[in-house]
Amino acid sequence: MLPALLLLAVAAPAGAEPLVFDHGRLFLTAEINGVQTEALLDSAAEATLVDPALAAAAKLPEGTPQKIRGSGGEAQARIVEGTTVEALGVELHPEAIVVLDLAELSTRLIKRPTRMVLGRELFDAARLQVDIQHRDVRTVGKNVSPPGKRLQLKTEHGVESMPVLVNGRSAHAEVDLGNGSDVLISRALAKALGLKTTGRKVGGGIGGQVNREMVTLQRLAVAGRTFRDVPAAIDDQPTASELNIGTSILKDFLITTDFQQHNIWLARP
Repeated sequence: MLPALLLLAVAAPAGAEPLVFDHGRLFLTAEINGVQTEALLDSAAEATLVDPALAAAAKLPEGTPQKIRGSGGEAQARIVEGTTVEALGVELHPEAIVVLDLAELSTRLIKRPTRMVLGRELFDAARLQVDIQHRDVRTVGKNVSPPGKRLQLKTEHGVESMPVLVNGRSAHAEVDLGNGSDVLISRALAKALGLKTTGRKVGGGIGGQVNREMVTLQRLAVAGRTFRDVPAAIDDQPTASELNIGTSILKDFLITTDFQQHNIWLARP
């Protein structure tokens, strides 16, 4: 889990910008210290990640060495202050960003060369509308009434989560647009639901590869829409939320987020 970092932001009105959807993950154009790059959009990353090669191109300072924890374990990184990040017309001044070697993660999990992961700082700074089916993303004004069902978010371990129903039981699911793989379920909730293991699957993000048990969710209800026979991987991390939902489910919605007010709207595109 990455450290929560404070930021200042200046937002300007912006039209829709292209959104790349590749191997279940979302990419958009961003800049760091004026250097343009493609960035993975990740609403569950508590801080923005930058590969050392991009950090060098952007002339970032050396920073402070620190170990960070991800879904696959710990990794060595550097915490760097004094950067400017820009995307969708929003200028961010994070208290710090994380410089981390992204090569292994790009090859093993993301399946696309990735030099930057743009975290929740962007979601905290502006109301965003993400349309995966039509491949675009934009900022929207606070005076706009978003389409779809509004769900109240709550913050768990630095990540926003929304109410869902799983096999008829109320639960909270992390809104993780950086998760292009299966739904994740905590060991505790899988046990409470009496779910049986159906196999195993390799997963894990920062920190390395993990081998997870797989189960099947007979019914997963999100914003009034029911998904059936949903594969889910058991997350054994001690900080695991009940569920973690990524683009395998969220791609079927037009998504509007307002992390400042802890709201999300989900509509059929």
